[in-house]
Amino acid sequence: MHFGEFYLDIISAHEQAEDSLKFLGIMENIAQVDLLITDDFGLMNLDVEKYRHLFEILDSREGRKSTVLVSQIPVKEWYDLFKDCTYADACLDRVLCKAYRLEFKGESLRNQKF
Repeated sequence: MHFGEFYLDIISAHEQAEDSLKFLGIMENIAQVDLLITDDFGLMNLDVEKYRHLFEILDSREGRKSTVLVSQIPVKEWYDLFKDCTYADACLDRVLCKAYRLEFKGESLRNQKF
């Protein structure tokens, strides 16, 4: 088993891909990683194309591979991040249905001097 950590802007990958086949290869690689960690979830604006790609990734991994979403935004506010209710329902259902939620409160460790 291997673990991978990706920080990947899917749309940038699509725009940089020379053709659709290259982009499909990128999406397939993401789907195959044992552990996909997405940091700062919800900090960038999502349009319908980004929703679709996010849905495709979550759907391809559901029940097969582990996905971790890290966000400073409380989970109860994630639905509002989506401008499209259908994609919000579909994506969040796949993420939250069998999720383990860890919520941390307190001061940021980045503020501490070591």
